Amino acid sequence: MAKVIVAAPPVPGEVGPLVQLGRALAARGHQVTVLTGSGFREAVESAGLGFAALAGAADYDIRQMVAARTAAGVAPGPEQLNFDWINCFVNPMPEEHLALQRLLDEDPDQYLISNVLFLGAVPARQGAPGRLPLRWVGVSVVGLAISSDDSTFFGPVPVGPGEDPRAANRAANAQFAAGMAPTRERLNEVLRELGAAEAVDGFVDFIYTVADATAVLTVPGFEFHRSDLPGSMHLVGALPAEPVDHWQRPAWWSDLDGSRPVVVVTQGTLANDDLSQLIEPTLTALAGLDVTVVAALGRTEPDALGIEVPANARVASYVPFSDLLPKADLLITNGGAGGTHQALANGVPVIIAGETEDKPANAARLAYHGLGSNLGTATPTPQAIAEATTALLADTEIKQNVDRLAKVYAEHDPVSAIERLTLS
Repeated sequence: MAKVIVAAPPVPGEVGPLVQLGRALAARGHQVTVLTGSGFREAVESAGLGFAALAGAADYDIRQMVAARTAAGVAPGPEQLNFDWINCFVNPMPEEHLALQRLLDEDPDQYLISNVLFLGAVPARQGAPGRLPLRWVGVSVVGLAISSDDSTFFGPVPVGPGEDPRAANRAANAQFAAGMAPTRERLNEVLRELGAAEAVDGFVDFIYTVADATAVLTVPGFEFHRSDLPGSMHLVGALPAEPVDHWQRPAWWSDLDGSRPVVVVTQGTLANDDLSQLIEPTLTALAGLDVTVVAALGRTEPDALGIEVPANARVASYVPFSDLLPKADLLITNGGAGGTHQALANGVPVIIAGETEDKPANAARLAYHGLGSNLGTATPTPQAIAEATTALLADTEIKQNVDRLAKVYAEHDPVSAIERLTLS
């Protein structure tokens, strides 16, 4: 048995996989304490895990952060990335550091598994006063953004005849790093305030390499190939959709009997304030097709939808993907990493309509490997959705690609891999 601190910033998409990982490690006999925002206490304790709360600037509400970003008129792209990374991950670092040090002072004999965007262990690693865990493993929920001569975050740079692809990728990665200069500068400013002696050259590459080892929750065949990946980086596979105890199947569940294709649409657990972005146009687009549509709203309000539900659609505030994806023939999503991986692992092609966070990068991987369709916008038209759905349901080559990749997912055991990386 080992004593393990599992840490994540208070963002649902970052916390959820770490809690799932913590539960799996506890089932293997390890003592797990989850360090994250106070709003996740119930979820952590109901999973049977120890809980330690972040405080101050580290204990924020991500919806309020998103609202502040919107109110400030922050544009998608580098401006938004810098805003998010500074406010959600860099500025909370002192409070994360303090909370982690308290846990390590109570018991230095602990390991750390942290989301790569949890920066609480960075100050001590960079020379600030404080303890380090016995071993530190970072976990990346999203795809690799680390610099490579073979690719960028969004894939290899297209080049013309006679052009050097490695040079093109190198230049594009340098440009991306330059665009993130405000985040790097703020990170180094906060590190100096905490007494760190070592500065950071680039934020994105740094968060992937600062830990003793980093586990990326993805598989070869979805990620872009990088021949120069550091030896500390490991593609360990994706966590499966978790079964939900005591979930009651709705009365319409038998409608998903396989007599016609089942299309699932969701906007995830966070970006679902405005269902007119994707769910409503999807219901409109597919109303005339011979499919059954399941809309998972991620919201409990009965009047959340602003349109009448078509006859071929079934709507629920929540449906566990562990039950739903084995019934599905297609997923339409705004492109969060977790849902995308879970669909592909179940042999389900994906349509992505997303413009923020890692969603465009997930969509780029999907299109590059022939696993689905990238609509290139967060607000697609019903016509675009209908055309993409019709095409994908008839595309046997993409379905074969997805089925092959599903076998790759099945070959990976991320929990065992992360356990080995932690205790090695």
